Amino acid sequence: MTGAKLKRLPSTVTTWKKWRIKYPQTEVLSLKTGYLRDYSKDLYEEYYESKTGLFSFLRLGPGAGEKELVIGVEIDGQARAYRLAMLRDRNEINDTINNRKIRVSFDPATDTVTVQDEKGVTIDHISTYWMVWQGVYPETKVYDD
Repeated sequence: MTGAKLKRLPSTVTTWKKWRIKYPQTEVLSLKTGYLRDYSKDLYEEYYESKTGLFSFLRLGPGAGEKELVIGVEIDGQARAYRLAMLRDRNEINDTINNRKIRVSFDPATDTVTVQDEKGVTIDHISTYWMVWQGVYPETKVYDD
């Protein structure tokens, strides 16, 4: 598997309520796991709310906190990050990466992000923390208009 490249799968950050609206047939696995953990509470809630990551050694990008959620897009070796908060405010950002015009769209009803080129072809993207995206793509640029 050395040198193998994994296929990026689409993901979203949403609420259970919005997920159920979009996917009403979704079923939940049993909470009876054999462990004593309280699954009604998010074990990572404090981590999500803190402004720093586990390891604060990554250099920050312009205008991006290390745990700010971004949408990462890479086209032909050029990477760009779009602040999720900005996208939520605007619902759509038009940009060009490596001479390819793209549209990054946010659907507030389902918290879904889509990235498409001018022909409507879906482009792989990922929702992640800025510190993670920049760790993979250290020369990335943050969209700012």
